[in-house]
Amino acid sequence: MTATNNREGLTFCKFRRFISLPFFPEKTTTYFTVQRFTDISSEQLMFDKIEGLLLDADGVLGPQGCKKFPEENVCHALSLQASGLKVAIFTNADDNRFQQFTDIPVVRNVPAKPNPKGFDYAARQVLNVTDPKKVCMVGDNYVTDGGAVDAGMKFIYVEPIKNGAEKLIHRITRRFALYCAQRQSNR
Repeated sequence: MTATNNREGLTFCKFRRFISLPFFPEKTTTYFTVQRFTDISSEQLMFDKIEGLLLDADGVLGPQGCKKFPEENVCHALSLQASGLKVAIFTNADDNRFQQFTDIPVVRNVPAKPNPKGFDYAARQVLNVTDPKKVCMVGDNYVTDGGAVDAGMKFIYVEPIKNGAEKLIHRITRRFALYCAQRQSNR
């Protein structure tokens, strides 16, 4: 499987998902929402028969573009894995900065999120989980990370960590998608 050339830039798949959110509110279905990544409970996930987690990096594990991730998030990712969950990092950003996450694989060389083919590959080939309903994508963006819903997975929304160097267009699309999700949850 080959990656798209510009994983962080605008792709047709991202654009299509973005413009569809107001018209197809089910695309913003959220398994649950947490304020911080460390609020995710392995006990709850295992009770619900979740087998695997795909973790977004920027905004979830650390601020946008960080090279050193907060120790509490590194420890939590490792503890989720130690609890028996299969864990991998799935990001559209630079994926050569995860040395702190020993023994947690990084999904590489796949189509960028929200392309369902990338999610499918990550679940089947990296996590070794064949049933997408048993996988959660943990992310802070309903456009990219929320694409897991289109692949049959569950989506856990984490309020983004601030203080990163996020591009204006990303901030705007993230906020618009969050607005669409909030409208859906109020129905």
